[in-house]
Amino acid sequence: MKKEPTPDKTPKSGRRALQNSTLLAIVLGGVLCVLVVALGYYTALTWEVNVGKVTQVSARTRDILADTQGSIRITCFMDRRHPMFRPVSRLLRGLRQASRSVAGADIVIQYVDPRWDLARAGQLAAQKVPENALLLERQRRRLVVTLDEMIAQRSLLRTREELNARNHRELGVFRGESVCAAAIARLALPFERAIVYWIQGHGEVRFDDYDELHGFSDIARELNRGGFDLKPLTLPGLNRIPDDCHVLVIAGARYALNAEEIALLDGFLQNGGRLLYLAAPHVTTGIEDVLAKWGVKLLPLFAVGPQTLSGQEVVLSNFADHVITRELKNASLVFNNARCIQTLNETSAPTGADRPKVTLLASTDADGWGESHPHVFPRQFDPQTELPGPVAVAAVSERGGSVAKDVAFRPTRLCVIGETDFVMNGMLASRASANRDFFVNAMAWLAGIDMGSAPSLGGDATLVTGFTRREWVLFMVGAAGVIPLCVFLVFCLTSRRSRR
Repeated sequence: MKKEPTPDKTPKSGRRALQNSTLLAIVLGGVLCVLVVALGYYTALTWEVNVGKVTQVSARTRDILADTQGSIRITCFMDRRHPMFRPVSRLLRGLRQASRSVAGADIVIQYVDPRWDLARAGQLAAQKVPENALLLERQRRRLVVTLDEMIAQRSLLRTREELNARNHRELGVFRGESVCAAAIARLALPFERAIVYWIQGHGEVRFDDYDELHGFSDIARELNRGGFDLKPLTLPGLNRIPDDCHVLVIAGARYALNAEEIALLDGFLQNGGRLLYLAAPHVTTGIEDVLAKWGVKLLPLFAVGPQTLSGQEVVLSNFADHVITRELKNASLVFNNARCIQTLNETSAPTGADRPKVTLLASTDADGWGESHPHVFPRQFDPQTELPGPVAVAAVSERGGSVAKDVAFRPTRLCVIGETDFVMNGMLASRASANRDFFVNAMAWLAGIDMGSAPSLGGDATLVTGFTRREWVLFMVGAAGVIPLCVFLVFCLTSRRSRR
């Protein structure tokens, strides 16, 4: 009987080994894919592409960094999965880069994730540093900036259609640069804080008013970050202004002051006091006579002009060469009902070194004018009763400013602005202007900090490629399951057609 040939087992074993190795490679590839996605999810890996000049900070921040020396340690105590972690980390890198470019302070950045750095997170919690905050340290001084301070909520002045069109999950406007710059400037200043007394009792606005439209808590918070302590003050019953007063503020008084209060303010200025007066419309308070002694006259006219946003306000971009406005280049101020201000050639002060020097800080262009009926539209200039342009809305008066700083003499400084509402919460949140910086510069000059800062305007636009948690899960499912399944189905269909 003829014996049949035995089949060759080598090809079959080779095919089985090939199948096993292929299956193992697929499994290992899937495991590797899952591990890579998990690593990216837990480390929050991103790739950022800068758009335009977003890596450059504003001129105001650069000035502050240039005047700050030494070493500053910034600890970012924030969950890397937080939606604001990327803007904050990008801001910190921009501050470090800008500080190096202007030979400023050496900024050291440290990131602490409360999920992973448990030991360091416990130390920060023991130091009463809240989560989602920045800890700034310089020598023995430390400041904490929370995420709530770096986010400004949307203004209610925006239309309801704009608010409905926006995502309800939108956090707000990120103002981290200006907040961190103010904190760095505060670390560089002496430990003593300037005391600002805010007069109350005559219908003035309150710095602790948190109304989102008409309150002044936003600018008060800005002053607190800048190293000022704000305290209320009522004049009745006082025989003198407190000795620790660095700046006295009268903001929007709507009732007249009595003779004793006027005399108290007059004596305060004669003895080297510092006064910031924000005028209210259609009101005579009696302070006008005190201002006239220092060469400043408030007029019952309102600044208007063709440079406007909606037709009701006036936009100013003409500034004097003064510490307050010197760095406000290519910036604009926006006023709604600003009273016009003039200088008086004849003052009661003596001539010579004791004569006050008056400077008109901000004014309209030649096409503007002083309007007597600002609520009547269309506005038309009447040469018989109204003041031709340019007209000023802010002025400063200083006596003794030329005296050397080593002389034990405190110059008198006075700043008058023709409107109060230009720094209310709604105005600051709804319009991009230099109003905030103008006010802060004026307060710093009155307090004796002769360093005006440039406007803190500028965008924070960056194209960020990164996934949220839900996007990471979808990517993992697609990369490890859907895509291989599609390839397998295509292979099966191709094999079936080839067999036919």
